[in-house]
Amino acid sequence: MSKILVIILCSFAVTSAVKECADKIDISKGEYLPNGDIDFEGVIYENGDYFYNKSAKTAIACPKLVIRKCCPFGYGRDGSDCVNVTDNFDIAVWDDYRIIEGAKGREMFRFRPGKMNFTRPFVTVLVSAIGPTEWSDNWHLKSDGKLFVELTTSIPPWTVLSPDKYCIDTFLYEDKNGNTKSRLDALACFADETPENHFEVRSTCMLISCVFIIATVGVYAWLPELRNMHGRVLMAYLLCLFCGFLCMSSLQIMLTVDNISSDTCLILTIIIYYFLESAFFWLHVMSFDIWWTFSGKGGMGMSKVSKRFCIYSLYAFGVPTILTIILASLEFSGLPPHPLLPILRYQGCFIFGRSKLLYLYGPMFILFVANIIFFVMTALKIAHIKQQTAVLNSKESAMHDHHRKDKQRLLLYLKLFTVMGINWILEVISALYPDADYIWMFTDAYNLLIGVTIFIIFVCKRKIFHLIKKRYKQLRGDPMSRTQTTSTRTTYSRDDFRLSSVKNG
Repeated sequence: MSKILVIILCSFAVTSAVKECADKIDISKGEYLPNGDIDFEGVIYENGDYFYNKSAKTAIACPKLVIRKCCPFGYGRDGSDCVNVTDNFDIAVWDDYRIIEGAKGREMFRFRPGKMNFTRPFVTVLVSAIGPTEWSDNWHLKSDGKLFVELTTSIPPWTVLSPDKYCIDTFLYEDKNGNTKSRLDALACFADETPENHFEVRSTCMLISCVFIIATVGVYAWLPELRNMHGRVLMAYLLCLFCGFLCMSSLQIMLTVDNISSDTCLILTIIIYYFLESAFFWLHVMSFDIWWTFSGKGGMGMSKVSKRFCIYSLYAFGVPTILTIILASLEFSGLPPHPLLPILRYQGCFIFGRSKLLYLYGPMFILFVANIIFFVMTALKIAHIKQQTAVLNSKESAMHDHHRKDKQRLLLYLKLFTVMGINWILEVISALYPDADYIWMFTDAYNLLIGVTIFIIFVCKRKIFHLIKKRYKQLRGDPMSRTQTTSTRTTYSRDDFRLSSVKNG
């Protein structure tokens, strides 16, 4: 009696589930197997997984994801043959990080018996055989039907295979004592060639950018007139960008030649993260400093310049240090995997997916919004100063000259923010669409242009060429005219005392 009641309840549950699904599949024309299953278009619909209407003689089922079982139900793999097995075939299902409690593969998926169809350059490999031990537990089935496979010797140390690239079944094997045992395993298709990547092109582009970036730093460090607040902040920013690009290109070169360990990859990832965040914080310092210059907060003598630069350094290097410590602490915290954790070792080299959005682009987006606010405030201040200085007499035209120079500096910063803003937008797009080769080609070309563009904006100017020529003559000991010396001294001493009377008045 109890068995009959269970059968009635199960039938009622199946009927309700089929009626509730939005899309239904008519499998009436399938092959009815002796055990009650239906083979429809090569997919097995198990007895109890569909609703059969006796009066209409129709079988209806809800759609489910289909994955491959290497042999028919009741069979398993022994070498390359399908043999009878008594094991109950079922498999655990994972989400992105852990087993889904109560989930069963037989209920969540439908199975298509048979191996995958493949041609070269693909080869079939028993997944457990590529792990660190002879029968490694190095794979699991995800809820989206894809197979997650750990590859401890690769970067990243995993791969994900679509349902047409693998089959799962019970595999027979002999243990050390010669006893026949069985276990679930997967037979997967892997490409028998190195997949195409963009590391060679990207690393070359970044190295070329590094040459122009360090050349810009060299010019500003060599010329005493450019070592004011603007020059110091710019050099700090460029040095952070240089270190980040250099480490990134080094990492990509090592990936290209397949000569990098997971520990080295993790260390370089943390270093790159620190320098890229520091670069963006120095960009933020630039936008704040130009606003401060126009806000009339005080003079800009050399002692005050040094003091302010030290404060800027504590901020632009200190906050990224804190962020990097948080990143590393969470990575080594031993907490169970979670979407909000960085999971750097799980992802391979550098940051990907949600981690990249949260830990890298999150702070950058906040700084980007803050920079826009500072630029708008600066533009409003410029408009106000312009109204104040419009009534000045010609003898006070020096004020206009100071004002013009500050506006030129603002325009330089805006050009730099535009250049870097486009770069990070392209990085986000390429991260969202990793298989779009045309986006990668454009991003690589732009990475090449970053250093060149910065060099053109900040070095390729008549004033800079004049200073280089003057400095060269000084080093050679050539005499300079009094007019030239006085003009240069006057021009750059005024840069440190901009608009003080107008801004404070």
